[in-house]
Amino acid sequence: MIKILAIGDSHIPQRAKKIPAQVRIKLNQITKTDKLDYLFFTGDIISAPKFMSFLKDITKKKLYLVMGNMDYYGGNHDAPIYQKMNLSLKDNKTLVIGLIHGHQISPRGDHSQLETLAIQKNINILISGHTHKEEVTLTKKNILLLNPGSVTGAWSFVASRNPSFIVLHINEITSEIIIILHQYDIRASKFRALNFTYIFEKDKIQSKTEE
Repeated sequence: MIKILAIGDSHIPQRAKKIPAQVRIKLNQITKTDKLDYLFFTGDIISAPKFMSFLKDITKKKLYLVMGNMDYYGGNHDAPIYQKMNLSLKDNKTLVIGLIHGHQISPRGDHSQLETLAIQKNINILISGHTHKEEVTLTKKNILLLNPGSVTGAWSFVASRNPSFIVLHINEITSEIIIILHQYDIRASKFRALNFTYIFEKDKIQSKTEE
């Protein structure tokens, strides 16, 4: 089983002072017995060196980072604007995961444009941020769009304002993809999880169950 974290848009220190303690606690719980294999950060980190070091410590293989539009003003200028990873599954299947910040899309978060971009780049799962609105969407053309929202609950025009992130569990044998969207409900002072299950067959992602 491959475990991947999708996270981003911390906006420290402009829109948030620090990573919420509840997020660190939840990530420690998730990685207590088994670290992440990969991590995808959607950009707009700005300046969070301690948190990035923490993320490296809980990830076994590689961190994929992209530059967000606000990173131009003091963040990670060396990060690319686009990243891509090929995952080898049983029976010579290849699942392709892509990563962008999302400020290239207008209007922001537009599913049809994200879908078109994914198809152009031969991507099955496209992870993006920028909106600060957490989403899990399977398009009509079988592209899985993931937006982990903002890990700090940072403000934006369409933000939920609740800190959030996404964990993917990918079974290399069965090609099953389990998505867990973790949201910290500020008013209720607790985490809630939304679960989605997909299957990768014939080079397409299809929904199995959704709740």
